Amino acid sequence: MKHLDRFYNNANIPWVTLTWSKFYSNTQTPPQARCPIGSFWWKEIPKLFKNFKTFSTCNPIRGNSDLFWAGTWTGQPLKERYPQLFSFNRKPKCSIRFFLDHDVEVIFRLPLSTQAAIQLEELLDLVHNINWYESDNDSWIYSWGNSNYTSKKAYKLLIGTEQASPLFPWLWASSNLGKHKFFFWLLLRDRLNTRNLLRRKNMHLDDYNCVLCNAGHEETSFHLFFECSFNTAALSVLLAGIQFLSVGT
Repeated sequence: MKHLDRFYNNANIPWVTLTWSKFYSNTQTPPQARCPIGSFWWKEIPKLFKNFKTFSTCNPIRGNSDLFWAGTWTGQPLKERYPQLFSFNRKPKCSIRFFLDHDVEVIFRLPLSTQAAIQLEELLDLVHNINWYESDNDSWIYSWGNSNYTSKKAYKLLIGTEQASPLFPWLWASSNLGKHKFFFWLLLRDRLNTRNLLRRKNMHLDDYNCVLCNAGHEETSFHLFFECSFNTAALSVLLAGIQFLSVGT
């Protein structure tokens, strides 16, 4: 995602300048290319473009870094705003700059229908009312309100959020030692290193059963703390000892 941010904002970095001039000098950008070009490293980067677009919007200045029809630079994608005109389109994946630099005959299959011709006039009025500057680069605005990319904010947007259990705030606010809090946090999330967890990680063991009680039960977190006869007996002894000390005190 950082590489895409640098690429689409034309950062003053040698590899960005080289990539634009070598592969996309014909006003095409990675989403428009029929097949990935470049090194094996760069071929993997454009695959993240759909994710990148979920939290970014292009502010076109030159118009070479966003799709003309599918981009959201006008708010609503133009292919949805002018569906009849789009049906005559010959370049559905062209960039904004490509549309600006070519004649109607190159972009559309002529003749147009009456409704498509009306939509073309509206579209041309919309495009011509925008000030375009070939000497400046496009900028990308992110959903958090500015053009400064941060991996932390992008990560939160991509993975989403879910309602946490009320046990977790109670756990972190308790007066226990930090290592104890962390241990019980792992327990609540079922992430303790039990044999059941190793099975879920596809790690092969000769036996996944509990070695403490030898009752033929799989070693899970729930079994160790609530079902294992060995642990429940040890816990009973421990509680009895604590009660004895408290009474003696």
